[in-house]
Amino acid sequence: MTFNIAISENRILKNKNISETELITSIEEKTETILLLLDLHEFQATFFIEISVAERLQKLIKEISFYGHEIALYNINSTPENIEKTKQNLEQFLEKPVRGLRQKEHQFSYPQIQKMEFKYVSEIKESIINFLWRKLTSTTTIHIENDVNVIPESQSPYSQLPFNDYVLQVIPMKYYENMLLESLKNNDYVMIYANVWQLFNSSELPFKLPFYKKINNGRKFEDRLEQLFQFIDENEIAVARMKDYLF
Repeated sequence: MTFNIAISENRILKNKNISETELITSIEEKTETILLLLDLHEFQATFFIEISVAERLQKLIKEISFYGHEIALYNINSTPENIEKTKQNLEQFLEKPVRGLRQKEHQFSYPQIQKMEFKYVSEIKESIINFLWRKLTSTTTIHIENDVNVIPESQSPYSQLPFNDYVLQVIPMKYYENMLLESLKNNDYVMIYANVWQLFNSSELPFKLPFYKKINNGRKFEDRLEQLFQFIDENEIAVARMKDYLF
C-alpha cells in the first residue's frame, strides 16, 4: 500500500494567488485524512514524498513516520544531485534510512539509483486516459538490477488493467475488488498506489488537472479508499510497507 505526496505533474496552479503556505497546508490536511483511515484499519503504508516539496513538509513527514509508516522519495523531474541532498537531509531529520525511490519508468538508470544508495526503486507509468488499451508488455515481477530491487507497477493478468491511481479512481469498486482477488491468486503481491491530490474536490483543487482525472475525486475518492480498506479487512489480505515486504 503506497501513497504519493506530490504536486500535480503539470505543476500549473489553478489559482495564481494561492501562496506556498496555503498549498502546503492543503496537502497536509488531505494527508491527515489518509493517516486517519490507515490508523482506523491498523494498516501501515509507504509514503513517497516528492523531492521538490520534501523540505517544506518536514512536520507532516515527522507525523507520518511517528504513525509507523515508511518514508520514501518520489522523483518527478529532480536532478541526481538534488535527490541525494534531499535523501541525506531526510535521513538526518528522521534518524532513519530512506531506502526507496519512486520514478516514472526508467527515468534514472539502475546504476545511478544504486549510486544514490537506494535499496529499491518503484517504477510507475503515466496514468493517462488510454490505460484501457494498455497491454502487458513487460514483467510485473520484482527483480534485482545492480543490487537494486526493482518493483514494477502491478497489472491484472485478467483485465489487463494496471493497479494505478487512475484505475482506483474511476472503475467500479466491485470490479476493482475482484481484480485484486484474482491477481493475488497468481501473484505474491499487488502494489497499490494513490495520490494525496485525489482527495481534493474539483472546486478546491489548487492546481489544474485534465477533465478525466476529476472523476470521483474528493469525498468520493475518500469513500473509495474506505471501501477498499474494508474489503481488505474482510478478506484478510495482508498490508505492508514496501520495506517490510522486500527486506
